[in-house]
Amino acid sequence: MSFGQSDKNDTRNAVSMSDNFWDVNLAKQDEQAEELEIPKEKETLTPVVEINVSLSDFPVGNWDSDNDAMHIVQWYNENKMAVDEKGLDFFKAKSGVKYLSNYSDAQKILDSAIETLQEEGCTVWRPPYYDDDYEGIPLSKAATFGGLVGGWTFAGIWCTISFIALFFIGGPAIADLGTSDWTPTNGVIVDSGVDTSTDGEGGTTYCLWVDYQYTYNDRTYGGDVVSFSKDNSCSSWSGEADEKYPPGEEVTVYVNPNNPYEAVLENGLSGVDIFVCCVLPFPLVGIFLVFGMLKSTVATIVSAVRPDSNQDDAV
Repeated sequence: MSFGQSDKNDTRNAVSMSDNFWDVNLAKQDEQAEELEIPKEKETLTPVVEINVSLSDFPVGNWDSDNDAMHIVQWYNENKMAVDEKGLDFFKAKSGVKYLSNYSDAQKILDSAIETLQEEGCTVWRPPYYDDDYEGIPLSKAATFGGLVGGWTFAGIWCTISFIALFFIGGPAIADLGTSDWTPTNGVIVDSGVDTSTDGEGGTTYCLWVDYQYTYNDRTYGGDVVSFSKDNSCSSWSGEADEKYPPGEEVTVYVNPNNPYEAVLENGLSGVDIFVCCVLPFPLVGIFLVFGMLKSTVATIVSAVRPDSNQDDAV
């Protein structure tokens, strides 16, 4: 091989080595560029949308039960991006709340619902109880307090009538219970009967009356009280009530040891008129109404003064 050919071969080898060098380094630079671009793509994800919803946006006065938490669950399902709806158990597990009993627990469940919407990529959301077709004006504070006034008025009327009825009807029933320790003695029915009357609608009312005599400490007394709650008691189904006390029937009479002139034929619980049991539920309903109005009033006042504060102390 001549000297000239050797130079040509050396030149070709140098050029070939130069090309391989640039190809290898360019390939490495491309790989590094791709690696650097990966985190840049992650950084361009859609930013999390802030969802401004607070517990005061929900129609709940006291957050103290799982039923109250269902308002939050319903709001989430109305705005969800996921296909399947989620239940209260999902948000309780996510927030660590076992049972909603106060304002703080409700806030944790709301936070978990908001976080879930953000994780799903929710960008458009509606406030609680949003209605596309509603064009009215939301209730003002004056209207809210007006509702409280109306509620207290109704509760006051209900309680007044109920307790007045309980006084006139329940008073004799309480007196009957006080006769349970009266002294029993022998007596006899002198006469008995049932008075009837007809009302304007054609209905008939029956009123039992009984006269009897009894002996106490060797003295004879007369009486006409069956029991305090049944005295002058009338009904539409007791047309033959006097058959229980036929004239000449020997009976047991219960005498007040402190006043022998006072006696009854039926003492204690047996003498209580069953009609009293129909009146007792009304005062109880009145008590529940007052209790409910107290809770609503406290919750409304606290919401008006501190709408976004913790209401644990207000329950």
